[in-house]
Amino acid sequence: MTHPQRALFALMPVLALLLLVTLMAATPPASPPTLRAVALSPLETATAAPTASATPNPSPQPLPTLTPTLARREFIESYEVKVAPTSFLPGRGPVLPGEFVYAGRRLDFYVGRGTFSADQVRDIAVKAEYALGYLQRRFDVELTERVSVGFYNPVLAPTHDTRGIAYTHDRTNIRIFYRSDEDPYNALVILTHELAHALQAEAYSREAQARADLVLLEGLATWISGEYWLSRSESSSFQARARELYQAGYRGNLAAFANSANSMAAYEMWAGFVDYLARTYGWDKFNELYANGRGRAPSSADYRGIYGKSFQELYTEWYATLR
Repeated sequence: MTHPQRALFALMPVLALLLLVTLMAATPPASPPTLRAVALSPLETATAAPTASATPNPSPQPLPTLTPTLARREFIESYEVKVAPTSFLPGRGPVLPGEFVYAGRRLDFYVGRGTFSADQVRDIAVKAEYALGYLQRRFDVELTERVSVGFYNPVLAPTHDTRGIAYTHDRTNIRIFYRSDEDPYNALVILTHELAHALQAEAYSREAQARADLVLLEGLATWISGEYWLSRSESSSFQARARELYQAGYRGNLAAFANSANSMAAYEMWAGFVDYLARTYGWDKFNELYANGRGRAPSSADYRGIYGKSFQELYTEWYATLR
C-alpha cells in the first residue's frame, strides 16, 4: 500500500464521524406526543393530578347540604331503600263516595271531584302502602282488615281546617281533604296520621279508642307517624320539636292546646308528651292509661291512678326537660 493510500485509510473514521454529525444536524426533531382530551367524572376531576401543560379544571361545586327535612323526604319517597310489604288482607274495604282507583295490599283508594287526579292518588296509594309497613313496625301492631281511603275537596270536610279524619267505630275508613293544586306529599303525611288511628283501634279496641283522652289519642297518632310527621320540620325528634315549640311560647296548660289555632303544634306537643311518658315510665303504663280512658276531654285519663301523679304534675315534670 502506497503512502497516500495509507493516509486516506487512516482518515476514513474521521470522515465517517463528520458525515454522521452533518446528517443529524439536518434532521428535524421529532414532534412531542399529542395530549389526548379525556372526559373525567367529578370524582376523577377532583383527584387526578393535572399535567404541567394543561389548564387545571376548576374544582367541582360542593353538593347542597341535605337538611333533615330533605333527607327524610328523599328516604320516604325512594323505593330503592324499602322492602315491599309482604302482608296482604283479602276482600275489599268499605265503599266510599267517588271513583275507585286503586286496590293495594291492605288499602283501597277512592277519589272525588276537586281534589288530586286519579293518577296522583294512585301514586300516593303506592307510597301509603310502604308508609303503613313503617307505621306497623314502629308501633308493633298490624291491621287485621282492609281500610278504605278517600280523597276529597276541602269544602266537604267536617270543619274548615280538617285535613284528614279516620272513622274507626265500625269498619275503618279515612277521608283526606286537599285541593288539586296542593302538595300531594303533605296529604301523604296526614294520611299516615290517620292510619295511625286505625292502628290504635287495633291495639286497644274500638271501644277504648272511642273514650281515649284527646291528648293521648292525637299525641300517640302523631308519634306513630314518626319520620313522616317529622319530615314537616327540621327537628331530629319529637322531643327536639317540643323544645322548639316550648321556647316559642307553647307552655302552660298542656290540655288547653286543644283550643289552639295551630292544631299541628298542639299535636306535636302532645306527641312529645307521649314520647316522654313512654320513655320515662315505660309503654306498659302508657298502654294501661290509654286503654282505660274516661272520655275524650283532654287530661281526662286516670294519670294519678296509673302514675301516682296528676296530669299537671307530669307535664310540668316534662317541661323541665325542655328548658
